[in-house]
Amino acid sequence: MLVPKNRSLRTYADIALEDFKGNAPELIEARGEDIPLLVEKLSGSGKEIIGMTGYDLLREYQLKKYKSKIKIIKKIAWQDPKAMFGKPVLCLLGPKDKKFENLPKKIRICVNKKYRNLSKKYLNLMEEKGYSFDRIYVSGSTENVYRGLSDLVIDIVYTGASMKNANLAIYDKIMESDFVVIGVENGKSKESSNGDE
Repeated sequence: MLVPKNRSLRTYADIALEDFKGNAPELIEARGEDIPLLVEKLSGSGKEIIGMTGYDLLREYQLKKYKSKIKIIKKIAWQDPKAMFGKPVLCLLGPKDKKFENLPKKIRICVNKKYRNLSKKYLNLMEEKGYSFDRIYVSGSTENVYRGLSDLVIDIVYTGASMKNANLAIYDKIMESDFVVIGVENGKSKESSNGDE
């Protein structure tokens, strides 16, 4: 079983592992964003494997590899009173003292590269409304607006502390995330699947 080593995801992995008490599988740690790829590759080589990650990271992978056979076996609702929305939320952020509709039609935007495909899908919809985007992909983009690198940011908001420190506001919620246990379309996934996707 592939479990995330990311701190926030690991808490929920421990909850999901309670389902395996008495029959604990071998645990292999990996970054949450790598788990969908690893599950698919290891399953493709004949290994019976399941993984645990965030729904946002799974959707990012599925958008990148649209013929993916990965399915959700179980979804665990993310419930954290310390999180601004109770869970991680991918957001469009901008300066607190401005409004999106007051920005020019050509916008510089920093995107956390972990969410390249989710942001592309979202920005494509915005482009249909007449906007154009100069996209900059970075790791940890929130503070870059403050530094003048971009007009807007797409990143995960959890507690909201970084956003507030950078004098940013939420302009739009793009996607909420929960915790998911995933597998491929084979015996292991089918017997446990609850139809969530």
